[in-house]
Amino acid sequence: MEGKTHIVGAVAAGALYLNLGGTVDQEVLFYGSLAVGSLIPDIDHKGSSIGRKIPFLDNIISAVFGHRSFTHSLVFLFLSFLLFKQTPWPVSVEFGIWLGMFSHMVLDMLTKQGIKFLWPLKLNIGVPGGIKTGSLAERVFFSALIVCIGYMGIRMYF
Repeated sequence: MEGKTHIVGAVAAGALYLNLGGTVDQEVLFYGSLAVGSLIPDIDHKGSSIGRKIPFLDNIISAVFGHRSFTHSLVFLFLSFLLFKQTPWPVSVEFGIWLGMFSHMVLDMLTKQGIKFLWPLKLNIGVPGGIKTGSLAERVFFSALIVCIGYMGIRMYF
């Protein structure tokens, strides 16, 4: 999936969480953190939005792990959770980044390529015949996510 789809997917995941009765102290920080977190797993890809911003780090991670492996795994989510517990950040920021990263992984599981969610196992988890990155199907999916965000926003605030 493209960066914009990951951001919109993370915002939709956050809106769903709040619609289902979840709470956060600072919604603006939560939504901003969702967007940031949604891009972090692609630090292993040289052409990604975040990879272009931190060129040396993406080269190192890509060379060591490859794309859609360690940074798209349950291990990465767990280590991130442990790291966040060591920061002075508000819980809404920590949870927003974490949920954004998780939503990124779920969305990449919907692609033909899939991810190695159970890394270091070589098992690739994806949808056969899934969405091709940058395709018309992704654009339709992106649009559907926008509609879902609008619907959930109306339910939450009106």
